[in-house]
Amino acid sequence: MRGDLVTEQTDNGFTQDQIACLMSALTKLDLTAPSGGKTPAEHVYGTPLEDLCKEEIAKYKLHPLDIWDRLEHWTARNEIATGLDQFLLRHLGFFNVEPASRGYMIRLRLPACQMRGDQMQAVAEIADTYGPGHAHVTTRGNLQVREIAPKDVLKVMDALTEAGLSCQGSGADSARNLTTSPTAGFDPVELINLAPHTRRLSNLILNKRDLRALPRKFNISFDNGGSISALSDSNDIAFQAVKVGNDAPVDPGIYCRIGLGGISGHRDLTRETGMVCTPDQTVMAGFAMLMVFVEHADRTNRKRARLKYLLDAKGLEWFIEATQAKLAEIDAGFQLTALNPTHDLPRPPVDRHAHIGVHPQSDARCEYAGIALEMGRLSCDQMRSLGRIAMVHGRNDIRLTVWQNVLIPHLKAGQIDQVKQDLHAVGLGTSATAFAAGAVACTGKTACKLGLAHTKEDGTALVRHLENRFTLDTPINIHLTGCPNSCAQHYIGDIGLVGATTTEGETGYHVVVGGGSDHDKGIGRALCGPVPHTQLNDVIAQVVGSYLDRREGQETFLSFVRRLPDADLATLCDTSF
Repeated sequence: MRGDLVTEQTDNGFTQDQIACLMSALTKLDLTAPSGGKTPAEHVYGTPLEDLCKEEIAKYKLHPLDIWDRLEHWTARNEIATGLDQFLLRHLGFFNVEPASRGYMIRLRLPACQMRGDQMQAVAEIADTYGPGHAHVTTRGNLQVREIAPKDVLKVMDALTEAGLSCQGSGADSARNLTTSPTAGFDPVELINLAPHTRRLSNLILNKRDLRALPRKFNISFDNGGSISALSDSNDIAFQAVKVGNDAPVDPGIYCRIGLGGISGHRDLTRETGMVCTPDQTVMAGFAMLMVFVEHADRTNRKRARLKYLLDAKGLEWFIEATQAKLAEIDAGFQLTALNPTHDLPRPPVDRHAHIGVHPQSDARCEYAGIALEMGRLSCDQMRSLGRIAMVHGRNDIRLTVWQNVLIPHLKAGQIDQVKQDLHAVGLGTSATAFAAGAVACTGKTACKLGLAHTKEDGTALVRHLENRFTLDTPINIHLTGCPNSCAQHYIGDIGLVGATTTEGETGYHVVVGGGSDHDKGIGRALCGPVPHTQLNDVIAQVVGSYLDRREGQETFLSFVRRLPDADLATLCDTSF
């Protein structure tokens, strides 16, 4: 990061004591002066060195891309990175999650949530040879494999490279896996396929040193306006495809509306900027906004370093002005266009079950299969089977979703029965109940050192309990997240559960209800908690039972809880746990 610093020659007005004091401070930080007799200025993008948080000091002293030689040493000694070294290594996609789980967790980077069938089989071989024999689909539409021994890190990286895969930039202060609508390119109602733009921006980020050590993690999503939600509302930058009609002050056609500052775990969703760009302009627009973030975000306090807090501090209008200036500086050849959302034509409704089951494609000759997973888990045999099905019956194309499941597109109608048989043979299928289809969970305490609850295990038990008690005609999405970092975005679930510790020291959950995205955009309201995990099933069953007993007609769960005043929420369940 030294290349990012402004350097100035020491002024003759300094006394020798002042110079000595300054050089002593730099020496203690192991910051050597550049050649030419110049001394580094005492700031990084305007933040004094002494005010930087410890992670920023670590990145200043050693850019994450320059850690590779240390990785060679650690691998040779079968030594796991710790402390700030493991923080830096996370930028390359390897996470020390001990003691929750032994060894490293590796998180892939799958731009646009797409991969090939043969790549899915390659991940199966990696998980079988070096991992625990399974992988998980994440809530950003990529894959994670755990229990990688330190001595095997470089072998895993080599295997990924041979398969055309990567784990670069998937953790720490990176622009994480860039998501797009999983049906991009074959959705019958989509406005435009934004997957190519997603991959282009991802490639730009990976090949731009300034963007490989951001002030904090960053999420970007592209929504094609189709049938399956990409949950763009919870991203730092959301490009939402919209169709503009003839009455607008711009040429009619497809644009991307820009939303900023979504971070649902901090109870904030994307803010409407009133700005649009064309789909082809999204890459440079995204680059410009990222650079504004790099140059102005808080580097002193990790808890206030996300884009939301920059917008809170300086305002949305300032950020747009800074982006316009950056677009001019980088010679992008365009400016963002102000356009009121009233000029957008209505978006087709989001189908909350379109990620599960067999559905038609824009090419009427083909269908896609949405395959249900249990909290995102895939065994190696299942991954091999999915890869084979995609290669034999499809076009070697696999999509992952933020709902932690898998789509295989481009299946001919006459192949569907065989595909279902092949899936059944490895314990998979294309159907799920209204509880299971929308249940997502982060890794939780079982394999994450930050987790306060066993989210996947508790979520699986909860879904089965509800399935045995109720039959629904409309889905209820349940989001379980293990800690306030909210990787599973509990605040935008119909029912959101976040891990906590009870006053008796037990594992438990806080419960929120009424969150949503897209047409149903909103932050959930607190219901109760912490509920001991041993009582969770009964409490949530009471909530669902109250809904079914008291709803009006075919009223959805979301509509039901949103019409209840805060004071009436407590009547949904017994809170005397």
